[in-house]
Amino acid sequence: MAHVQALPLAAFFSYFSVLFLTHFTSSESTGFSLKLIPIFSPESPLYPGNLSQSERIHKMFEISKARANYMASMSKPNAFQELEDIHLPMAKQDLFYSVEVNIGTPMKPQHLLFDTASSLVWTQCQPCIRCFDQTTPIFDPRASTTYSEIPCDDPLCRSPFKCQNGKCVYTRRYHVGDVTRGLASRETFAFPVRNGFTFVPRLAFGCSNDNSGFAFGGKISGILGFNASPLSLSSQLRNRIQGLFSYCLVREMEATSVIKFGRDADVRRRDLETTPILLSDLRPHFYLHLLEISIGRHIVRFPPGAFDIMRDGTGGFIIDTGTPVTFIRNGPYQTLMQRYDQILRSLGRQRIPYNASQEFDYCYRYDSSFKAYPSMTFHLQEADYIVQPENMYFIEPDRGRFCVAIQDDPKYSILGAWQQQNMLIIYDLNVPALRFGSENCANGRQ
Repeated sequence: MAHVQALPLAAFFSYFSVLFLTHFTSSESTGFSLKLIPIFSPESPLYPGNLSQSERIHKMFEISKARANYMASMSKPNAFQELEDIHLPMAKQDLFYSVEVNIGTPMKPQHLLFDTASSLVWTQCQPCIRCFDQTTPIFDPRASTTYSEIPCDDPLCRSPFKCQNGKCVYTRRYHVGDVTRGLASRETFAFPVRNGFTFVPRLAFGCSNDNSGFAFGGKISGILGFNASPLSLSSQLRNRIQGLFSYCLVREMEATSVIKFGRDADVRRRDLETTPILLSDLRPHFYLHLLEISIGRHIVRFPPGAFDIMRDGTGGFIIDTGTPVTFIRNGPYQTLMQRYDQILRSLGRQRIPYNASQEFDYCYRYDSSFKAYPSMTFHLQEADYIVQPENMYFIEPDRGRFCVAIQDDPKYSILGAWQQQNMLIIYDLNVPALRFGSENCANGRQ
């Protein structure tokens, strides 16, 4: 039976919120921003070079599949509280965005992979037992006047941290051979504002000095966890940013976007749609309550509870910037795409028979004179999320085809980054609720 559980995670969240309030020296509301750097930007440490449109689409397909596998491996109930018991596949090609943050006093810039599916913020630290190759200086806590270890008797030294040999430590296994270990720590993080930086003291993070199996390369020094669990950056900053953050993903594949916090994210527009954010004790993702889907003016109906969170932690409709392309869970996917195929055929589109070289299941002959691409609407609780045609298809004139930018997944449905482009999206963790509305995101880029 479909099932959404919210209270246990809320209680866990509240416990940590009290702890963080006792450790942060200031709860002053602050507005600041971080630049989200996509993999196709020359600014990205992950930049694969100047790829063609078809090569970029294939890369996004690979990232999306890897991302879905990554999230599926976390489907064990409460696995996010038992990080030593799971193995999460992770490589530099598994994440689409990176960010630059400043850590310590004096500030040292660190490039981190932006991961909306994980909780822990961590970076490599000296002195290294084992460290992966990093072209920028590895953070040395001994050189920072604001660094401190979290002691074993601190209330924060609980899962995923634990006391071992008198030290509060952690182990995070991402895959067989991909492991990060280190000290549970606190440090000052600096975030850019219009006239300099705002400083957030005593953020809990992982100082990883024993890392094996990772092949990030370049400037990447670790991961910035940004899911709904208490240790993620968004949760730790919750009181300081008044529970608000937002982003607006720019349409161009190589363009950087901005994630805004606090006052900078507090946009007042009467035309914004609002839908509840569902928080589950089974998985620390941001879920939305999806009811039905429309293709153009044609509504597609599903059995009741088709997109509910299941008792085994699967199911649900997750909003995730780390997954480039939208996924629909098996079952509803077949229903949706069969109807999609009927509609496109009625518009005179000829489907290309599927073969193993295709990234997507539903591709059609390209005709430059055809302009009647249908939009898609996700009918959420109390709101309609409309994806315009330019964000619903990958069009490849050089290959003579266009494809519907949706994939199937055995466990989850995910609203991916491609379908979030040119949409102002505001997370209000106080309600919790998601507010959104159409926007030319390039105009608001900083």
